[in-house]
Amino acid sequence: MTKTSLFTLALSALSAVSVAEAPRPDKMWTYKKIDGKQLRMSVFLPDGYQTAKALPTIVIFHGGSWNAGEPSWHYPDCAYWSSRGMIAVSVGYRLKSRDGVEVPLACVKDAKSAMRYLRKNATKLKVDPTKVVAAGGSAGGQLAAALATLTDARTNDAQDDLSISCKPDAVILYNPYMKCKAELSPPEHVTKGLPPFVTFLGDQDQAITVAEMKSFHDTLKSAGNSSILYIGKGAKHGFCNGRNPSNPFFYWSLGLGDRFLVRHGILSGPSKAQVPEGVKQLLPADFDVYH
Repeated sequence: MTKTSLFTLALSALSAVSVAEAPRPDKMWTYKKIDGKQLRMSVFLPDGYQTAKALPTIVIFHGGSWNAGEPSWHYPDCAYWSSRGMIAVSVGYRLKSRDGVEVPLACVKDAKSAMRYLRKNATKLKVDPTKVVAAGGSAGGQLAAALATLTDARTNDAQDDLSISCKPDAVILYNPYMKCKAELSPPEHVTKGLPPFVTFLGDQDQAITVAEMKSFHDTLKSAGNSSILYIGKGAKHGFCNGRNPSNPFFYWSLGLGDRFLVRHGILSGPSKAQVPEGVKQLLPADFDVYH
């Protein structure tokens, strides 16, 4: 059975089963050992992985205010992206409540370590180092954006090989929560030459205003970068998450994210994002877009 079929079946099954029975990773890769802990990423592999040489890769960071959250929150996303021929990973990183670390600084360090691990081991892991996408929701969106924007040496882990770039080749943000110290807030560090961004936000988000994301989008554009912003009408925080298989914004964001990656040469071919029977198909009237 193909990954595409497994993805479709898994989403259908979510209607009747618990999150624990959602799509499961093919591998677990340890990307860093620190403070006696192993930090791992959950890995979803595409069809043909064994015979492939270099595959586009998406690296996803969960939300949870840098204090909670689980990589499994993005297993539905990973299942989709692996069906599109990508290596898809959902990254576990240190959290304030569990690990007693300073956040989001420790989280940013872990995010950079994860990216450098994939590129350092690109040949062995079959990662195309020129097609690595960072994505994240809420606090995970801050981490994905930080990979593209934060260059302060203090945001690097001392054990990392700094000759290896942690900058992604494209960035996908879902209601990114970037309200933290200025030195760690991506909107404060926008320069020219950043990778392309696509951002999704609900206009009823309780934590982030449309004006804030519009300002970030405008700042990216003013610096000469590529950015597109989608505003889902009536949607709240976390509105693109796929743990609810009846969430229309999940399929909407997958389709638009797929189109974004094709536009920027990360993927090719048609999107495989299909809205299941009984789930609302969003129309242009259901969202606003800023180019």
